[in-house]
Amino acid sequence: MNRSLFDFNPPIWLPTQDKEVLERCRNIRREDMEITNENGYSIRVVPHPCSAITAELFNWIWKSDVEDKKTVIVFPNSWRNVYTAAVELCNTFNVSGRNIHAFCMDEWADEHGNVAPISYGTSLGGSFMREFYLAFREDLRPPLKQMHYYTNENFPYYSDLIDETGDGGADLIISATGWIGHTAFIDPGTKKFAADTLEEFLQLPSGFVDNHPLTIAQNAGGFGSGDMYHTPRYSVSIGPRDVMHARDHLERHDLGYTGGYNSWERMISRLQLYGPVCKEVPASIFQLTKGTIYVSEDMARPIEPMDLVAI
Repeated sequence: MNRSLFDFNPPIWLPTQDKEVLERCRNIRREDMEITNENGYSIRVVPHPCSAITAELFNWIWKSDVEDKKTVIVFPNSWRNVYTAAVELCNTFNVSGRNIHAFCMDEWADEHGNVAPISYGTSLGGSFMREFYLAFREDLRPPLKQMHYYTNENFPYYSDLIDETGDGGADLIISATGWIGHTAFIDPGTKKFAADTLEEFLQLPSGFVDNHPLTIAQNAGGFGSGDMYHTPRYSVSIGPRDVMHARDHLERHDLGYTGGYNSWERMISRLQLYGPVCKEVPASIFQLTKGTIYVSEDMARPIEPMDLVAI
């Protein structure tokens, strides 16, 4: 079948409707993917983004130790392999995390605005504490008071806590992009992150989020074992303001829950990295910041329509 003979518009609930933008991003070649823009936003294609982020995180902790410098990092959840590997390097080479001030970027919530406690089985903050904080050898572990996760008391002013601790913002945000184009739970089309203009959107702080259905479906695969009824519909999250206030950024783009030859993850990655900066693809705002995005060779493969075989 010739695809040009059958044309259609994307579903209205996807973040981008502009077919010209979609085709341009879809057809970017591997050899053209590595760029650095005027803001210091650098894209690098590597075999294993997780390994690259692990090395980067270890280096940040090491520098905070040898330079004896307070370092504020906003962490995603849950990245067990990255966290345990970076901390194991610290334990092996006697690198102290004493200067690390950590902020979890998001957490589950219920329909009444109650934040999930870290004792909840799939709590994002609880996972971070187990995978990062408790993985440190006790004598190298950061002080507990420097580990920040969401509670019912702090979520309305979580962005203020980050700014106060980091003297205007975090030193580093580590992140990845979800199926709907979010970073953390900064979902498009939600009440929390509704804005008339991009400028207004960039100033929105942390708060309570009514998550996009595609985010719920994605997290059902990761945390709910495919049971969307057992996946919270709401969350608390950092806001675009925290992304913009951070002085540096690290991202990984590699295949997620679905794996295999998956064009959806390739497309949302390309829309973030090469599409227009817009509130409809929230993670695109990283283009306005300094940072490094590690893209896997698998994600950088060409996007091609599957052959249709007539029976």
